[in-house]
Amino acid sequence: MAQAPAPTKVSPLWRCPECGHIFTPQPTTIRCPQCGENLRKCRYCQYADTATWECTNPRIRYTYGDELGRFRIPEPDHVWACPENRPALAPNPWQLFVANPLLRALGWGAGVAVGLLLLFRFAILPWVRGPEVPESALLMGQAVVPSQVMLGEPIRLTVTLWNNEQAPVHQWLLVLEGSLVGNSETPQITPMPITPVERMKDRLRVFLPGSAPGQGMTVELVFQPQEMKRWVYTLRLDAYGYLGVPPQLTAYRVFITPSRKVQVQVR
Repeated sequence: MAQAPAPTKVSPLWRCPECGHIFTPQPTTIRCPQCGENLRKCRYCQYADTATWECTNPRIRYTYGDELGRFRIPEPDHVWACPENRPALAPNPWQLFVANPLLRALGWGAGVAVGLLLLFRFAILPWVRGPEVPESALLMGQAVVPSQVMLGEPIRLTVTLWNNEQAPVHQWLLVLEGSLVGNSETPQITPMPITPVERMKDRLRVFLPGSAPGQGMTVELVFQPQEMKRWVYTLRLDAYGYLGVPPQLTAYRVFITPSRKVQVQVR
């Protein structure tokens, strides 16, 4: 019968209490090879009782102890040629983690990733998503887009905006995002936006002329997909109306029907 292989012996790791240097195996020199700290001090010995500063090794107590069998350590940094000195210098898990270059690199990478995630969530995302504003039931919008188009045909999105507020809308803001935006050229927009279209990967921000009270406007966006393939594109639409006179403008979110999210299948 084949014998089971003997278990692999793992060399212990040791830590210098002065500089934190990790080395292996058990110290064979009196001093740390990194900083020169004396590792034979009684304070580092596993037999030292740090509460009473007495040695707990029975052989030392029998050989060098007083009539009561007690051997007092003169001071924590006491050094002598003790035959029973056993440094208790095993590092804790955190020190082992820091000492390992791979784990240290992974830790730095994870920390940077978490930092970038928090930066994106609390700094970049609020700017990209537009203003956090209340929704007004008097600012209404309707989005019309075909559910299916033939391969090679452009995709037309028609958005109608109504201003039922008592105050004029100084400007409208359309925010579009989704795979339709990311996989298409910048769309043709009618009427012409009042500022250049802002694009960030699969997201568009379009500023349009405003509307007087009781009036509205119709916007047409023509998307031309970059790839000739049968696919289902997604699109999310948000609209905002800015009421008032510059620079005192107040933004309200437009109530859009039938839905802010649409899908278009290319057949």
